[in-house]
Amino acid sequence: STDTLTVTPSLTPALTTATFDNTTTDDSIRITTTEDSSTAGPVVSLKRNSASPADADYLGQLKFVGENDADESIVYAKITAKIQDASDGSEDGILEFANIKAGSQTIIGRLRSDSLQLLNGTSLTVAGSATVTGNVLVQGTSEVQYYDTDNSNFIGFKAPGTVSSDVT
Repeated sequence: STDTLTVTPSLTPALTTATFDNTTTDDSIRITTTEDSSTAGPVVSLKRNSASPADADYLGQLKFVGENDADESIVYAKITAKIQDASDGSEDGILEFANIKAGSQTIIGRLRSDSLQLLNGTSLTVAGSATVTGNVLVQGTSEVQYYDTDNSNFIGFKAPGTVSSDVT
């Protein structure tokens, strides 16, 4: 059976928190739109209505919580929305991705309006081709390695600590 909660137009007094417990792996919450167009639907909006919005303000967060083997509740991963630039007419946003890394909550990546940042020792692995339409910049003296077909040997390029001019 399906239980339905209908709220029209709102609950009085307003809810401050709600908890839904489910004893199965079925959907705990399902929102269905039956409108027939190419417009997005259903839509879930998370709005932070701040009287003083500012750069770096957090807007909302999705947390993925589980238990460890000591029966402790752990936030294993979370996605957070932030304001990058709150300036009227040039607003920018950020989606920040974090997860547990060696027991500590760690920001592993940010999808900004101007870049994708992989942070705190997070690597990029591509299973397939990668196409870059611009320069590839390797900062510092890190090495670029091109492996042979069985990954047993490579040709590497590594810049010295200092150079006096650009070299191609």
